Amino acid sequence: MTAAEIEQIVDQTLEALPERISGNEANQVVAERLAGLAVSSRDALVEYLRGLISFRIRESERVAADAVREAGIWMALDLTESLSLQELRPDIENLIRDIRDGAVFKPVHENMVSRYLSRIA
Repeated sequence: MTAAEIEQIVDQTLEALPERISGNEANQVVAERLAGLAVSSRDALVEYLRGLISFRIRESERVAADAVREAGIWMALDLTESLSLQELRPDIENLIRDIRDGAVFKPVHENMVSRYLSRIA
């Protein structure tokens, strides 16, 4: 399986959810759907999530449409934790560095993202 195929599975899973489900609930459903792939297609799953985590947009350049891609970062962090994907630890460390440098999110998000490092240990 490829990262693109995993993206299709995620998109289909999210599209099938009722609108009333929150992001946190949706992320849990996606994690359950992808759990088997954490074993059978781990490299492709890591590649897909790495792509989500790597999105950067400075707060000063952000437009409303960027919120969807930023939500993808949070989903990727939740999935990394739920599926114990240690391979993404360096990506999370880079995200934290980029938050400090102002390349993404607001400074207040640094602590929230940092917590993922301890939870995937």
